[in-house]
Amino acid sequence: MLFGLVGRRFKVDFACASECGPVRRENQDHLFADARSQVFCVADGMGGGDAGGEASDAVCRSVESALSGGEGFDERVRLVDEAIRRADCEIRSFAAAAGYRQMGSTAAVLVCDGRRAAAVGNVGDSRVYRMRAGKLSQLTRDHTVAEELQANCPVGGARPLADTRWRAYSHVLTRAVGVGHPPLKVDWNMVDVADGDVMLVCSDGVHGVVSPSRLAGAMSSGGRARDILERVLSTVLAGGAHDNYSAIVVKIGGAG
Repeated sequence: MLFGLVGRRFKVDFACASECGPVRRENQDHLFADARSQVFCVADGMGGGDAGGEASDAVCRSVESALSGGEGFDERVRLVDEAIRRADCEIRSFAAAAGYRQMGSTAAVLVCDGRRAAAVGNVGDSRVYRMRAGKLSQLTRDHTVAEELQANCPVGGARPLADTRWRAYSHVLTRAVGVGHPPLKVDWNMVDVADGDVMLVCSDGVHGVVSPSRLAGAMSSGGRARDILERVLSTVLAGGAHDNYSAIVVKIGGAG
């Protein structure tokens, strides 16, 4: 994966939060955010499995331990990819030793190159978004049964996700860190970034209760990353916050 670009350097302003929410007893989300390496990761432990919190923690710990902050962009992407796959092996080994039937986590990650590009990677249904000039774009594709049904829908046919009978499948993962047939594959995409863009890395506790239009409204009203994050979290709470919710807001600032 060779993603490096050259050009004008951008500063980043970021803010993050991970909350249990008013319904759940335990927060099984974890996150990692680092300004020096410009790597931002959200992991959501599988609620239907065993030790989901430990699984998501393993993902973020592995990403953090892989980085020293001095690597180039391509190297950081490679190290993060290896770290997530290493966490996959660690989780599988831990689950086998503990006698767990299923233990896993999602992962969504943003790696900025400090200039005009970023790499986004994901496993499961945690997501990365970009808000630019009032338009919200989802930069990752969920690994869920519902998404597979949507992707395989014939042109002009019924849209499964618009049918309430299929909505339950939006939470059934087809791929997760620690679950499924190895080797694990992290989906990566290269995206451009521009001055003023707002990036959001989040668990399904955010996008599962907030409509795209309301999320866009929270992200497009200006302010620093902390202000945007507070609006996003307020919108989640207004939507019921029936799950753990974690979010990292990264605002691409002026040239440095």
